Amino acid sequence: MQALPDPTHLLIGALAFLRVSAILFALPMIGDPPTPVRVRVLLALAVTIGIFPVIPANWAPNLNTDLLTISSYLLREVLIGLTIGFFSRVTFDGLMMGATVVSFQMGFGTANLFMPDYNERMDSFSALHRMLVMLIFLTLSLHHIFFTAIADTFQLIPGGAAHFSGPLASLLIKLTSGILSIAIELAAPILVALLFTMAALGLVARAVPNMNAFVISFPLSFTVGLVIYVATLPLFPGWMSSHFSDMNMQLHGAIRSLNLSP
Repeated sequence: MQALPDPTHLLIGALAFLRVSAILFALPMIGDPPTPVRVRVLLALAVTIGIFPVIPANWAPNLNTDLLTISSYLLREVLIGLTIGFFSRVTFDGLMMGATVVSFQMGFGTANLFMPDYNERMDSFSALHRMLVMLIFLTLSLHHIFFTAIADTFQLIPGGAAHFSGPLASLLIKLTSGILSIAIELAAPILVALLFTMAALGLVARAVPNMNAFVISFPLSFTVGLVIYVATLPLFPGWMSSHFSDMNMQLHGAIRSLNLSP
């Protein structure tokens, strides 16, 4: 007669599955609406099965307790996953914010379309930028950072024993405040070029009053912005590698801060 599974292993597997699922549901691309929920659940199950044999022996909390304590363990695992997933998603917000600022200056502020995979309306330039960023991200295998972080959480954060303390809040403030600097760093070449273009157009309009500067400004700003964007596109892989390398250190800093004693 086949032996029944150990209930302790089932509870450990449930805790690990909740942590992995919360991380995957909060990640960009994987957690976006176009990815079916069934695919996310199956991926979380596959990752959990793959990680389960290497989970440290001392990872499991004291499961021989009452139902309320076990419920608190389950809730903490979900919060751990959502925290790690949120840190990962914020890094993409800076990339998209830079494209939004540039597209507005190029004249795409009123030309919006609905992007189902981003779950909101955006202009065509931002949609193009997002697709290119995703392709570069996957080509450079930067998504491995997220899966490595998932494995590291089991090495650094005991099951149901995370502490949401001050260092985590300071890291969160630092990361969210960096969104604007990332957006400006990404959009700076195009914004500077458009600034000089509009300044030159203003001088021409003063010299030739009969010229309709407003009509000329849109195709001119679009052309200049697109040319500078295409010219800087080859620099994106190196910049993204450096950016996500810094993000990886911040992500692991957040993971370590979750293991601090209260």
